[in-house]
Amino acid sequence: MKRILLGLAALSAVSFAAQGDTYLNARFGGDLGASYTGYEYQGIDILSDGTDGFGGELALEGYKSLTDNFDLGLGIAYQFHADRDKQGVPGGEISGAEYKSLPIYLTAKYNFNLDSEIKPYLKANLGYSFNLDASDLEAKGTRENTGDNDKVSTNVENGLYWALGGGLEYKNFTVDLMYAVTKAETEVKEFNTKEDNDYGRVVLSAGYRFNL
Repeated sequence: MKRILLGLAALSAVSFAAQGDTYLNARFGGDLGASYTGYEYQGIDILSDGTDGFGGELALEGYKSLTDNFDLGLGIAYQFHADRDKQGVPGGEISGAEYKSLPIYLTAKYNFNLDSEIKPYLKANLGYSFNLDASDLEAKGTRENTGDNDKVSTNVENGLYWALGGGLEYKNFTVDLMYAVTKAETEVKEFNTKEDNDYGRVVLSAGYRFNL
């Protein structure tokens, strides 16, 4: 899958050399309704799927207009995900196993050419996410007989990234509303486990189109 996605990205980059309108879209977005995959160990839920705090992304996308309605491009983003809610366990609570992401992706837009300054569009992203900065599991008040805190290191693996949604463009300003998923697996070596740790969210973002 990784080779296929990188191959498609290379073909898309080559297409930018052909004649046609090209532009960049720089945008900043915030996560709405985000959630992680929950984590279970020996039949006990030790990590919540809920989130706490702010997550978002900074992205730069380059497009080429292939037809009056269809634009194809490449994008790169830095995504900082929200903290995970604390999960209550016997004797205390556990949180952690969060991460950040750097996806590289193909992006496609279908534009509705209406007789209006406001131009709606549909949009889809598909790419590969480099996941980084995995946080430790932090268990508060769970150390046997002491009530002290423990930390357990984690390792997060890379995975698929995709997003679907749409937006509006008005005088080069853009607003996107997308549902996005970053796939990941997190390994907890001390538990000898590796589980899905995907991050799904709705992203509301604002940007600006720079014509080249």
